[in-house]
Amino acid sequence: MFFSPAKVNLFFRVLSKRPDGYHEVASLYSAINLGDWIEVKQSNKDQFESNLQIKDNLVLKALEAFRIATGITDRISIWLDKKVPIGAGLGGGSSNAATTLWALNELFDQPLSREGLIQIGSTIGSDIPFFFSNGLAYCTGKGEILQSVDFSFPNEFWVAKPEYSLLTPNVYAVCKPNAMSQENPLHILDMFSKNRPVFVNDLEKAAFELLPQLKLVKENLLNLGFSKIVMTGSGTAFLCFGEVNTPSLPCVRFYRIQSINRSLDDWYHYSSCRK
Repeated sequence: MFFSPAKVNLFFRVLSKRPDGYHEVASLYSAINLGDWIEVKQSNKDQFESNLQIKDNLVLKALEAFRIATGITDRISIWLDKKVPIGAGLGGGSSNAATTLWALNELFDQPLSREGLIQIGSTIGSDIPFFFSNGLAYCTGKGEILQSVDFSFPNEFWVAKPEYSLLTPNVYAVCKPNAMSQENPLHILDMFSKNRPVFVNDLEKAAFELLPQLKLVKENLLNLGFSKIVMTGSGTAFLCFGEVNTPSLPCVRFYRIQSINRSLDDWYHYSSCRK
């Protein structure tokens, strides 16, 4: 059984629209102790089961990509115990795909290198390569070019997930890079390394345009006493920093969060997440 951690974007810059239709971004990603659980084992038939209905099944896409890359066609049974909220900007689906690739590679005695897993993952989704980092990484390109960073960051905060959800393509469709923050992402990264974080997410404005009630949620979070609040990814979850012990808002679920990391020779472990 493998832990499949969610991620948060501590900052997120949208730099430009690319000729291929994607966006050039720069972001600091962190793996967190909120996650799913995945079991991958050999079987007499292919089988995928989950506690939730999964529409865009990146787990099965990862399995197919692994088979194409390795030529291994053994039948596989996969169980996904889903805990990460969907449509939150927490990268749950991408993490599931990355964890599946890692688990399959372990199951068949590592036919692929870490770089090979990253390459396969990048063909499935832009966020997937991040999960093969040490758990804290500066990501550029579409999000698939990653540079692990080793500075520490105050790693306890809250994630607030409103009942609303958004699809990432819809948020990008209405974002306007020229109207975004002009902060140099390398300067922001340097501020984080000096423990003087600059929280910015260029997709917030687009998310608020699609769901105006999200802006009210952020205002209500500030009224609870949080000092800094920023949306993660394309939303709709918010990262909340500050000394608030037991936050509560109608139709918002709160998760007490810690950043986690891993050895590049091993996968993520966080036993207390199995709740």
